[in-house]
Amino acid sequence: MTIISRDYMSVINKQAGRMSLKTEHGEAELLYRIRGKVMVIYHTFMPVEDRGYGKAAKLAKEAFAFAKKNGLKVRPDCPYIGHFVEEHKEYAAELV
Repeated sequence: MTIISRDYMSVINKQAGRMSLKTEHGEAELLYRIRGKVMVIYHTFMPVEDRGYGKAAKLAKEAFAFAKKNGLKVRPDCPYIGHFVEEHKEYAAELV
């Protein structure tokens, strides 16, 4: 019997303007633009079957870490990111 670790699904792939991670049901993504000193997060997607397990929050946390590391503020144009910040007040100071 072969057991495959699910850890591979928690690896976040980063490209300019995009962060993603593989899930059991596809790929989750967070899209952003850099405008001056602002990281505009304008889209997130999570396969329906993978919602509610903290995977989107993992992408959001990575995006906020990226913004902080690069001296950027975050503008949450995506509804999920607004909801995320409401649930995780510690990120509110990072918003524009």
